[in-house]
Amino acid sequence: MVLQQSSPNSFPVEQLVSIPSSGEAHEFRLDQLTDLYDVLRKGYYASESNVALLVIAAAEDKQGKEAYVTSDGTKHEVTRNLADHHDYIAVFDREGNYKKKLQMEESFAVQRVGEFPSGAFLALGFDKLDHSPRLALLQDDAKFLRFLEIPKGDAPESMFEMKDSTGKAVAVYIAPSQLVPHGDSILIVQNKTKFPLLEVNEAGMIRAIHPQLPKGTQIDTVIASDQNLYALVNPKDNGAIYELNAQDGTVIRRFALPDPVPPVACVHDGKFLSFEHGEGKLVPLIGTVELAPTAEKQHVAAAAAN
Repeated sequence: MVLQQSSPNSFPVEQLVSIPSSGEAHEFRLDQLTDLYDVLRKGYYASESNVALLVIAAAEDKQGKEAYVTSDGTKHEVTRNLADHHDYIAVFDREGNYKKKLQMEESFAVQRVGEFPSGAFLALGFDKLDHSPRLALLQDDAKFLRFLEIPKGDAPESMFEMKDSTGKAVAVYIAPSQLVPHGDSILIVQNKTKFPLLEVNEAGMIRAIHPQLPKGTQIDTVIASDQNLYALVNPKDNGAIYELNAQDGTVIRRFALPDPVPPVACVHDGKFLSFEHGEGKLVPLIGTVELAPTAEKQHVAAAAAN
């Protein structure tokens, strides 16, 4: 299991940690990328054998001054690395050892990457001109192979949100998305939207999964699992997690979480794993399924691991 560690006040920190069943934690540190400069992580993807980090960085350090003007017309100068910055995939093994970097082509703006069992990659992003979603297959060296055609209506026309419900222009932000392993395929989760989950296999076939969730709820995130689909919904439905059928999106079970409970990091062997901070350390919690008062609900009770 790989998780992004957050500080006790819920602000994310640049630390990615892998915790195997042995309990020994491994970090995936950006400072291992000594052949790159100004490294900034954009996302990550944990497969069975590797952890792939999508980063933007420069191949050299060319410090220089750059002028800019603030909104009030004031001129300023800043010293920064003026070398060209590119997207890279940094590949680590599951123990946190840096293996290699792969420079990506500038075909489109990449936001997320996933890795198939063969080592080939799936890249999700948007067209730099019209901001339309783009999905591409990449070779195992990250070289562009081909774009995939997303079925009409299964993704937004633009990866950017620029209007409110009345059509009024508002602040621009990139629509959230998540890539999750699912067997030999990769799931694209279009978080907090009405659009379906997209299952993509290595041949480039795309299958839409329409979650049959209660009215008024949307998927907030899909929890990494070694078996079925587990979705945390938004609104949070009093802290509920839904187990979904991966074939047709129907609800198999609903799990009611106790309050308070740390966010669930993953589901492994039918157990819900989460973490909380205690005395400067990560304390693992394992949730076991118990019968709820009503037959149609299940309850996840969190208990500190021994």
